[in-house]
Amino acid sequence: MQTLYLIVITILGGLLSLFGSAGWGAFAEKKLPETPVLFRWFVTGTLSSGLAAYAWLFGAGGDPTKLLESVGEALEVKEVMEGLTSAVNATTEVAKTVADAVPEIPTGEMTIGMPTF
Repeated sequence: MQTLYLIVITILGGLLSLFGSAGWGAFAEKKLPETPVLFRWFVTGTLSSGLAAYAWLFGAGGDPTKLLESVGEALEVKEVMEGLTSAVNATTEVAKTVADAVPEIPTGEMTIGMPTF
């Protein structure tokens, strides 16, 4: 039954994208866009609604976020994100040590005369 729902949602998404691409302007002007444009919209709508329907129906019990997590695990996105996070943390630590090494700038009144070193 879920496969039937997937097919119906996919085809409806493609058809709705056709109507969306034609839009109110085409209705008011009584002229449709060219056939290649309509075909591209149909393919785009079918693909996006098919992916969304698959994620909704079959994706980890109907939860699309878990489907994305499983795809991310398969693509090893977690390791890449951990590497990037560690690089950002290292950069932050270097910035803190540089900030600690720089003398503190006085924030009080400005004194005229000999600078304090």
